[in-house]
Amino acid sequence: MSKQNLEKELRRELESINDIIDRKIIKGQSYVREARRHKFLLTSIANLRRASRVQSSWFSRSFRMAATFLF
Repeated sequence: MSKQNLEKELRRELESINDIIDRKIIKGQSYVREARRHKFLLTSIANLRRASRVQSSWFSRSFRMAATFLF
């Protein structure tokens, strides 16, 4: 699964969890379990974005350095 598809699925699940949390708040029920899952999903998305940002920035730096020596 590509990183883009993974992020899309995580966001879809995050929206679902948000709906469940909203319904539980309206009913006055506890939503501790869903809040933990929500936090985990947000952390996963942040880590996924951070990893792709580090990778792309490393690549761009390497490419610029190589271009400096070649041209």
